[in-house]
Amino acid sequence: MLPSFSGRPMIAASALAVAAFALTLPVASQTTTGWKLVWADEFDQPDGASPDPAKWAYDIGATGWGNNEWQYYTARTNNARIENGRLVIEARQESYLGSSYTSARLKTQGKAAWTYGRIEARIKIPRTQGIWPAFWMLGTNISSVGWPQCGEIDIMENIGREPARVHGTIHGPGYSGGGGVSGSYSLPGNVPFADDFHVYAVEWTTNQIKWFVDGQQYFSVTPASLPAGANWVFNQPQFLLLNVAVGGNWPGYPDATTVFPQKMLVDYVRVYAPSNLAACATNGLVNPGFENSGLASWTVYGAGFNTLLETAPTLPVRSGSNVFKVFGQFTGQDNYSGVYQDFAVSPGQVFTAEGWALTPVGDVIAGANAAWLEVSFRDGTASLLKLFRSALVQSNSPPGAWLRLVVTNEYHPANYTLIGSVTNLLAPPNTAMARFQVVFRQPGTAAGAVLLDDLKLAPRGTPETPVPASAAVNHNQLQLEFPTFLDLPYAVRWKPSLTDGPWLPVTNLPGNGGLRTVAVELQPAAGFFRVLRLCDN
Repeated sequence: MLPSFSGRPMIAASALAVAAFALTLPVASQTTTGWKLVWADEFDQPDGASPDPAKWAYDIGATGWGNNEWQYYTARTNNARIENGRLVIEARQESYLGSSYTSARLKTQGKAAWTYGRIEARIKIPRTQGIWPAFWMLGTNISSVGWPQCGEIDIMENIGREPARVHGTIHGPGYSGGGGVSGSYSLPGNVPFADDFHVYAVEWTTNQIKWFVDGQQYFSVTPASLPAGANWVFNQPQFLLLNVAVGGNWPGYPDATTVFPQKMLVDYVRVYAPSNLAACATNGLVNPGFENSGLASWTVYGAGFNTLLETAPTLPVRSGSNVFKVFGQFTGQDNYSGVYQDFAVSPGQVFTAEGWALTPVGDVIAGANAAWLEVSFRDGTASLLKLFRSALVQSNSPPGAWLRLVVTNEYHPANYTLIGSVTNLLAPPNTAMARFQVVFRQPGTAAGAVLLDDLKLAPRGTPETPVPASAAVNHNQLQLEFPTFLDLPYAVRWKPSLTDGPWLPVTNLPGNGGLRTVAVELQPAAGFFRVLRLCDN
C-alpha cells in the first residue's frame, strides 16, 4: 500500500509536474526503452548512389552460399543502390558470369560489429516463389572458427511461398541448419508482409535474444532453449547482413509463377547499445567465476591445451567449484595464452576491472613467465584505442595465496610502454567495444601455472539517476510509468514544493527489464514527484 499525499501532483526539473501533465525529462520511446543509438544508416545518399562504403561491404560470387542458391551476388548498382532515401536490393533474372540470376548481399564485416543491443530495420520485403530476403548477423570470428561455431542470429527471414510469415532463428554448434532454434510470426489476417514496410528487430542481452515485428515480441531464446549439451555462442561481436537470395534448399526455386525483378526496400538500419551497462556497478562479464559450463561465454586463444577448467578439490578455488588454469605453450618462442570477452560500450563510459589470481604450490610460475588482467577499448573494426593492465603475477609472487589484481595501469596502445596509473577506465572517442582479457606470457620454456577466479568488469554509474517517465491521473490515483533495467533498484519520491526540503520516499521497487507502473493516491493539494534509478557506487 503506497502512502497518500495531499496535492495535485506537479512536474519539476527531473521530477514529474503532474498538474500540467508535462515532463521535464524526455519520455523514452517504448521501442527503444533502455537502449542508446550507437550506429545507423538512414540511406539518405543521392538517388542511384551505392550504399555507404564506410558502413557496408559486399559478398561477391555464385558459390551457392551453403544453401544451393542460384544467384550471383554483385557490387553493382543494378543490384544495390539508393532510391528515395531507401536502400534497394534487387534480384534480377539475367545472364551474368555463368549465372542466370543476380542480387546483392551487404555486410558490415570489417566495418562495424556489436555485442548485445537492439538491432532493427524498417523493411519492405519482396514477394514471389523462390525469393528469400533476410536481415541477419554472423559472429566476427567466423574466419577463425567457421560456421556455425561463430553463431548466427537471423533477425528476419521470409520465403516467397509463405508471404504472410517471417522467421527468427539462431544457429550455433549443435543447432544449425534445419536444427536451428526458431520462431515465426504472421500478421493479423495473414496479410502479406510485402504489402508494406515493417520494423524487424531483436533485443540481444547476455543470456537472452528476443524477436519483434512492429514492436510486438513473438519469440525469445535463452541458453536453456538449446539442445542438451549445446553451447551458447552469443556473447561475442557480430556483424550485420542484408540480402535477397534466389532459390535454395529452404525456399525452393523460381518457377513459372515467379516474377522478376524483385526488390527489398530498406528504410533504415539502427543499432542501439544496452544503456544499462552504464547504469550501476554490476559485473559486465558473463560467467566471471567459470561456474556456468566451464569456459562458456569466454573465447580461448593460444594453443588451447594450456587453457583449462579445474574443479575443487583438485586445485584451490576462491569461490564456487571451478577455477580457470592457464600456463605456457612450451614452443620455445615468446607466446601468449588466455581467454577474453568482448562487449559493446560507448565513448565516455567508465569502468573498473579486477579479479583474483593464484600460482599454485607445486606448479609455481617460474622464470620470466607472467600473467595479468587486461582491458582494452576498440573501435568498430576492433582496432586498439586504449590499453589498461593489472599488476603481474610472476616468479616472486607468493605461492598458494589468492592475489587481488586491479586493472589500473595505462599502457601506450602502439608500443605498450607504461603511461601511468588511473583510478577508472574511461572509454575514449570512437569506442565501440571493450575487451576484458586474461593474459599468460611465456617468453621461453619456463614452467608454472596461474589460476584465476571471480573476475569483474564493472560499469560505473551515478548513485541516483533521474528516469524518464509518463504520468496520468486515473480517478484519485496518479499512474507513473517508466522504463526499468532488470533487477536494478528504483525509487519514487515526492515533496510538496520544489523549494521545500528534501525529497521524501514514496516507494522503492526493483526493475523488471521493461515498463513499470506505480499508482499513487492523490489528495486535493499540490505535490511534485520524481522517479530515480538507484546505484550503490
